[in-house]
Parts: sequence; C-alpha cells; structure tokens
Amino acid sequence: MNADRNTSHPPRLDSRVKSSSTGPPQLSPVDRIISLHHGSTTAIEATPERLQAMKQYPKATLPEEIEQLQKRNSRLAHEVAYYRDMEQYRQEFEHDMVRLKEKFEKALFKLGRRQQEVGEEWARLRTENSAQVQNGLNSPYGYNGSG
Repeated sequence: MNADRNTSHPPRLDSRVKSSSTGPPQLSPVDRIISLHHGSTTAIEATPERLQAMKQYPKATLPEEIEQLQKRNSRLAHEVAYYRDMEQYRQEFEHDMVRLKEKFEKALFKLGRRQQEVGEEWARLRTENSAQVQNGLNSPYGYNGSG
C-alpha cells in the first residue's frame, strides 16, 4: 500500500460525533429511534435533558434499583420474545422469496427460450418467403406463376 495515499486523506469521523470542545455528540437517527423505545446510548445519556435529570433526581435506593432492573429485565424479555417470533416469520419470508426468485428465473428462462424459437421460426419463414419471391421473379411466367 502507498504510504503517501494514507497520509493525504484525513481520517473520517462519525458524522454524529463532535469534538469534545464543542459539546456532547449529536443524536443520530438511530439514537432517536432507540430513545423513542426508552433505550439508551452514550449520545442519549449526554443530552442536556438527561444530564439535568440526573442532577435533579436522587440516586435510587437499593430496593428501587432492584425494581427498575426487574422492569428492565421484563422489557428485555418481551423484546427477546418479539425477535424470536419475528425470526420465524423472517425465515418464512426468506423461504418464500427464494421460491419466487427460482420460479421467476425459470419463467424468464422459458420466455427467453420461446423468444429464441419464435425468432428462429420467423427468420426461417422470411428466408423461405424471400426464396419464393426470388423464384417467382425468375420464373418465365412472372411473379404470380400464371402464363
């Protein structure tokens, strides 16, 4: 690899990440979706609203934290069940798409073969017709064959 090439291009930064001197990272579209589902990312935790909330609310007691973790565990268990159910449907969908793709490919192959056969027949008929016209013009009786 050429060393000059690597130094001529600055490294690409994630478009949502700002440098530390300009503040916290901006929320990406994915962060916003995660936030809508009450999830968390580093960018979400660094938002002014979240930082302010952490200052205003006292740290949860151990029983409160256990309850919060149990609720979170329940949400995650529901999420796992959802993805397990969706995996079955995704696999069925993928299987259906593979079957349709194969059927479509067979239909296209059949169409191509029929087009080739019709094209060859058309060329044969044109050649025969051209030969008949040529023979009719060379006939002593003229094109229509009558004398």
